Amino acid sequence: MTTPTQQTPTPGAAHFIRQHRSQLLAGWRVVPVAALLFGLATLAPAAGATSCSQPSTIAINGGRVTNETTLNLSADGGLAVSSANGGDGNAVAGGSGGATGNGGAAAAGNAGTAVASASGGMIDLDTVTSGDNQGNTIVVSTGGASCGYGRSSAPRNVSINGGTVSNETTLTLSADGGLAVSSADGGDGNAVAGGPGGLLGNGGNAAAGLGGVAVAQANGGAISIGAIKSGNNRGTTILVGSSGLFGQASNVHINGGTVRNSTTLAISADGGTAVSSADGGNGNAVAGGPGGATGNGGNAAAGLGGTAVSQANGGAVSVGAIDSGGNSGNVIVVGNTSGNVAVDGGTVTNTTTIDISADGGTAVSSADGGDGNAVAGGAGGTTGNGGDAAAGNGGTVVSEANGGTISVGSIDSGDNAGTTIIVGN
Repeated sequence: MTTPTQQTPTPGAAHFIRQHRSQLLAGWRVVPVAALLFGLATLAPAAGATSCSQPSTIAINGGRVTNETTLNLSADGGLAVSSANGGDGNAVAGGSGGATGNGGAAAAGNAGTAVASASGGMIDLDTVTSGDNQGNTIVVSTGGASCGYGRSSAPRNVSINGGTVSNETTLTLSADGGLAVSSADGGDGNAVAGGPGGLLGNGGNAAAGLGGVAVAQANGGAISIGAIKSGNNRGTTILVGSSGLFGQASNVHINGGTVRNSTTLAISADGGTAVSSADGGNGNAVAGGPGGATGNGGNAAAGLGGTAVSQANGGAVSVGAIDSGGNSGNVIVVGNTSGNVAVDGGTVTNTTTIDISADGGTAVSSADGGDGNAVAGGAGGTTGNGGDAAAGNGGTVVSEANGGTISVGSIDSGDNAGTTIIVGN
């Protein structure tokens, strides 16, 4: 019987496999497995061997290939407080008219205009790509019977853990509305008197504690994100080559490892809290001025509510296509062995969690009329009309807390491929 010729190991076999990995993977369907394994046995040097003596045990841990992408972006609205309230405890008198003139108007404690804005800003994010990782390439040749008949140059035990390929993508974006408080309430406890009219003139108007204009905005902002690509990871490639005569490993144990991908999106553009108040004041006393000989009496008003507008609408969220997955498991090829072969193909997992909100917030506006006010319309002239009187009338209120708009492109989560395992011929 002729002793098989010793094959010279090729240095850098792992580099060769990496260079020709795509050709090897493409050739599985057309090249017999035995021929592939024979080629690997001749190309890959026996691990740790420099002569006929092989180690009895080979243990390989492929290690970890990890990738983490974390984005925490915020453009939230803050706190805005504005006040244009009318004063309290003021006393004013309208000026008298001339011989034929009109009496001067009188006003005390009336509110002005208050605007508070704490709206969320805008976040514009381009395409996010996270993943496309590749696992380790592990090549082990179990050797050949090159040291004579009946002498095995193969290791007794081969144990390989392919390691872990892990990718995590976490996006936390917020453009929530903040807190906006505006107040333009009328003052309390004011006393005013409209000036009397002239001989033929009209009496002056009187007003106290009127609410002004209050506008509060705490709307959610706008978030725009391009396509999100997370995944497309490739597992570990493990090749345990065939051996020559009497050169097979006794036991081969392979754990293909784990290919894991996790994508988490937490996006909010919720409306915040908007509070506006333009209430009329309380406890005011006003008197309209008397009319002239033929003039009209002056009007009187106290504690009337103004205009209050509150907005806490949800913002707009636009997200492009979400592609999470497309992962491929491990590739495990084992040649013929003389003992036991145990192969655990490993795990391919993909988790996609999407939490997007553009909820309406809380909008509270008040333009109530005041309480406990006393008014008297001005007396008319000899042939004139008496002045109107008004106290504690409500104003105009507008509150908006509408939900916003969420636009999300196609979501592709999955399309994962499991482990490819080839054992023997």
